[in-house]
Amino acid sequence: MFTSRPKPTTASLGPMKQYATRGENIPLQKNWMETWCTLPEAFDVYLQEILEFEVRKDDVFVVTFMKCGTTWMQETAWLLMNNLDFDKSKREFLLDRSVFIENHGVVKGTPNGVKLSQKIPSPRLLKSHLPASLLPQQVWQRKQKIIYVARNCKDVVVSSYHFIKSLRLWQGDNLEDYVNDFINSEVNYSSYWTHIIDFWQMRNEPYICFVTYEDMKRDLTGVIERLCTFLERPQLTAEEMENILQHLSFESMKENDKTNLTMTLKDCVEDINKDFQFMRRGIVGSFKDELTPDLKSKIDNWSQNFLVPYGLTEEDIFGKL
Repeated sequence: MFTSRPKPTTASLGPMKQYATRGENIPLQKNWMETWCTLPEAFDVYLQEILEFEVRKDDVFVVTFMKCGTTWMQETAWLLMNNLDFDKSKREFLLDRSVFIENHGVVKGTPNGVKLSQKIPSPRLLKSHLPASLLPQQVWQRKQKIIYVARNCKDVVVSSYHFIKSLRLWQGDNLEDYVNDFINSEVNYSSYWTHIIDFWQMRNEPYICFVTYEDMKRDLTGVIERLCTFLERPQLTAEEMENILQHLSFESMKENDKTNLTMTLKDCVEDINKDFQFMRRGIVGSFKDELTPDLKSKIDNWSQNFLVPYGLTEEDIFGKL
């Protein structure tokens, strides 16, 4: 059902493999067997159960490349699907309410997401960072609702560098080395641009809602209104909108230990960096004071070379940064 090939190990990586499937029922015509995704070698044990994941008819999936605003969207969509139950959202951890289905195959020591998802009531909101071809096959067979969130490349590079280095999922020394590994698809879930563009090309499918992190920062009210329509939920009153916007502010999310998973991950992940922060800055353009001009240029040239064949620029997808 899937195929894999070893990826040469570098000093910054443990044993890694690249995975691909035939991508059956995905509404995008391409050779999916040439779309490789880099994941830990240990993922071999878990991918089959994820591909065969039993989907319920009212499941909704939040799919992103890592560090693209996933938690922010999970909390947003979960509240809309659960009648703005702020009390429950402050009592129960987000990852118990909205399960990360493949996390156990990527981060050692975390609960089995497939098994955990079986215990939560419908309608379920499920999270994945997997690319289109590695998502549960029934997602595409049944045309399940997918909320896809994308974020500009340079901010993802910076945010994911701090994140996976602290989790010790990458063992390199500095940001320059990480940029090289990111571009060469030597970090988890890469290639970044393939992940993004596949869903960009499917954004007009009626069961896919394509949103960017930048959209959410510029006009969260408008994004929530779009989500209400997509999820077939009533539009919010002015008071309800004010309440959810306050709940979803970066300051509120960071202070809420049920959405800010810093302590949760410190408790369950082995050998985590003691300075680890799950939520760091929450802004657009964080790369501007963290990447050197040479690194910015390197990422921009790589992105441009990838996007030219599609007739796209980053601004077409994310707006002006």
